[in-house]
Amino acid sequence: MTFPNVNHKKKNEGVNEGVNLKIEGVNENITIELQCVINYLRNNPTSKTNEISEYIGKSVSTTERYLRILKEQNIIVFERTPKTGGYILKKED
Repeated sequence: MTFPNVNHKKKNEGVNEGVNLKIEGVNENITIELQCVINYLRNNPTSKTNEISEYIGKSVSTTERYLRILKEQNIIVFERTPKTGGYILKKED
């Protein structure tokens, strides 16, 4: 699976290296946090904001900001209803 604005590593490169996310106007420290969110969602689809927040160790409002950036970049979407749904990685068209 590939996403726009994400420079993917080759399959034979280490799994722990992940993706090299580049978003214009976002500093390197936030990019690292965004990669953590992507990795978490890869392993925990339909996660809620509070679950992601707890995992990355940031406040809910900071996590919501990260999620907004990823939604604007078409990397994630919210699936189902607010009560039963959660964030997932967007599938490539």
